[in-house]
Amino acid sequence: MEREELRLMAQDCNVQGEILLRAGKAEEARKKFDRAIELCPVLAESYKNYGDLHMFRKEYQEAKNSYRKALLAERSGLLYFLYGNACFMNDEPYEGLENYNRAVCEGYDNAEMMFLMGMAYEYMKDDAMALRYFQKACVKNPSRPDYRIKKIGALVRLGEQARAEKEADELLARAPEVFEAYHLKTQLLLNRRGFDEAAAFAKAAAQRFPEDAELLYDYARALALAGRKDEALQAVRTAPEMKYFAGAKRKLLLLEGQICAEAGDFDRAAECCLQCIEMEKKEGFDGQPRFILMNLYLAGPDYQKALEQAERLIREKREDAYYYAALYYRPFCIRQLGQEEEAKRLYREACGLYRLAALKAPESMEFYLYRALCLKDMGNYAEASEMLAFVEDVCGQTKEIGQLRTEINRLKAKRDEKTIETAGKGGERYGAGL
Repeated sequence: MEREELRLMAQDCNVQGEILLRAGKAEEARKKFDRAIELCPVLAESYKNYGDLHMFRKEYQEAKNSYRKALLAERSGLLYFLYGNACFMNDEPYEGLENYNRAVCEGYDNAEMMFLMGMAYEYMKDDAMALRYFQKACVKNPSRPDYRIKKIGALVRLGEQARAEKEADELLARAPEVFEAYHLKTQLLLNRRGFDEAAAFAKAAAQRFPEDAELLYDYARALALAGRKDEALQAVRTAPEMKYFAGAKRKLLLLEGQICAEAGDFDRAAECCLQCIEMEKKEGFDGQPRFILMNLYLAGPDYQKALEQAERLIREKREDAYYYAALYYRPFCIRQLGQEEEAKRLYREACGLYRLAALKAPESMEFYLYRALCLKDMGNYAEASEMLAFVEDVCGQTKEIGQLRTEINRLKAKRDEKTIETAGKGGERYGAGL
C-alpha cells in the first residue's frame, strides 16, 4: 500500500478517535489512535491525540511523554502549548512556562494561553507577572469574565485598590449576570472599610440572585463588619431555606459562630464550629473553626479541650496563621494543666519554629510577637522585652504591644519581689543560726 494512502488512513483513524474522545469513550478512542500509529508511526497528530487521551484520564506524566513524541515528529506552537498544560497539571509550573514561551516563539499566541500563563505566575506567587498575562488575555478576548476576575484578584494582591474597583465596575457593566462580579465588588468595598456601603451593595446583589447563598454570606458578613450583628444573624439564619445553601453552608456556619462568640453566646458558637469540623469528612480540613473553638475553650477555661484543638492544628502542618497560633497555645495549655517542664520544652520548640518562619518571611511581625509571648511564659523577661522593643521599632506603638509590655513588667516585678523576700527570709534563718 502506498505511503500516502497509509497516512490518509491514519488521519481517518485519528479523526474518529477524536470524536470518540469528545464523546467520553476513552477506550474506543485509544484503539483508533493505536491503529493510526500502526499505519503511520511518524504522524505527529497520533501522538498529540494520545496526549489528549492521557490528559482526559488525568495521566499527566504519560501525556507529557506523548506530546514530547509528537514534538519530535513536528514542532508547533500548539504542541508546545499542550505540553505546557501537561506540565502544569503534573505540578511542574516552571517547565510549563518554558513550553508556553516556546509556543509563543512558534507563533502560537492566543487568549487561553495568556490566561494560563497568568495562572502559572499566580501559582508561583509572582503577581506582577500574573497581572501582565491576565491583562493580555483580557485584551485578546474581552468577552471572558473569568479572565477579568483573575485580573482583579491580581490587582487586589498588588494593593491597587482603585484599579481593581474600576475593573469590577467594568465587569458588572459587561456581565451583569455573573454573580462573581458582585462578590468581588463587595470584597473591594470591605477592603477599604466601606462596611455600610458594602452591606447595601451586597443586599441588592442578594436580592438579584435570591437563591445564591454565597451572596447572602457576603451580605451577612458586611452587616457583621458594620456592627449590625443582629441583622447579620437574621440573614444567616434564613440561608437554610435557599436552593443553593449546601455550597455555602460551612462558611455561613462559621460566620454565625464568629458572631455568636463576639456576642458571648459561647455555646452556640461552639456548636457552629463543631458542625463545621464534622463537614471535614466531605470538604477537607479547615483550620478556622478549630482555631475559634480553641479560643472558646481557652475562654471557658477548658485547657484540655483547647489543647486538643491546638494539637490537631499542629499535626496538619499547614504553616498558616492557625498553625502558628497553635504552636504557642499548645505549651500554654500544658502549663495551665500543671506540666511545667513539658511546657518549657514546647515553648523552646515553638521559639525555634517562629525563628525559622521569620527568616522565611521577615516582614511578618507576628512571629516575633509569638516569640515574645513564649519567652514571657518561660520567665525570660529581658529577652521578651528585647523582642517586643524590636517589634515596636518596626510597627510603632500599638495597644497589643503595650498590654504585653505591661504584663512582662508586672511579672518581672513580681519575680523580683519574691526573690528579695526569699533572700530576706534566708538571711533571718542564717542570723538565727548564729
